[in-house]
Amino acid sequence: MNASLGRPVADLDDYLESPPDVVLRAAAEPAPAPARSRPGAARSIIAAAAIVVVGLAGYWMLGEQPTSPPAIATGVTAPTAPAGVPGFAEMYLASYLTGTSEEIGEFMPGAPSLAAMTPASRYVTGTATMEVATVAPGYWRVVVAAAVLSLQDGAYHPAGLQYFQIGVVDDGGRLVAVALPARVAGPAPRPVPPRALQVADGTPADEDAALVGDFLEALLTDRRDIRRYLSAQSDIAPISPAPYDSISITSLALYADGSALATVDAQSAAGAVDSMQYIIRFSAEGPSPAVAALLAGPPAITRAETGRP
Repeated sequence: MNASLGRPVADLDDYLESPPDVVLRAAAEPAPAPARSRPGAARSIIAAAAIVVVGLAGYWMLGEQPTSPPAIATGVTAPTAPAGVPGFAEMYLASYLTGTSEEIGEFMPGAPSLAAMTPASRYVTGTATMEVATVAPGYWRVVVAAAVLSLQDGAYHPAGLQYFQIGVVDDGGRLVAVALPARVAGPAPRPVPPRALQVADGTPADEDAALVGDFLEALLTDRRDIRRYLSAQSDIAPISPAPYDSISITSLALYADGSALATVDAQSAAGAVDSMQYIIRFSAEGPSPAVAALLAGPPAITRAETGRP
């Protein structure tokens, strides 16, 4: 059996695709929980946010503008930004897209009226932070992508990825949005460096192929004992309860380092099939092959293989 590995993903759209052409009835969608407002702190926070916004506007008006916007790299977070900044921006955007002024008050106290927006006209199925850039100490610019469904004729339909820019400030230990989200263009796809990852194009030995099939069946169903297929140092545990009733290996190929790429169709008791890929590292210990680990992705090509210094 032979299989080849496609090019590595170069754009977020490969990871976060639009939902399938299956509509969701609006009545079945969960309504966002109303956020609690904090009127007591609103005035001081609004004043602080206004000062920051005015400062940012002056910076952009007086500063030299770049000829083209910098490329946005997937998952890039400034090292000086607290870990909570991306999550805060994503939650704020989701609340903004699906809620009202009152519901985003917890993120942006004193938010402008959203009366012109139709509540629940959109439904967010997922968000991802694309970029975090430091504007000033305690002040960040965050670009968030959202996979959105739009309400049409009483049902939600895929509306694709939408990108928004959000300003976040640390106001005395509490993160606060300084303005409503602003729609921006998505990142341009970046080419993947050639030969960054190994390609699976070898043919595994028969005993390796049998091992992979038995191991994945033990991992995904309750039909086998997974310990029979693991090396002594491996800590892989079967999924419990078993999510699938049966599996089928559709392709199997070997990487140059000896690990294998297995494509598997796994069928649940309800008949639904998930197509997945597992990258399996074999153990060199013992008289017979065994599984040592599951790798997160294809093995990287070393510098020696590329001929680079």
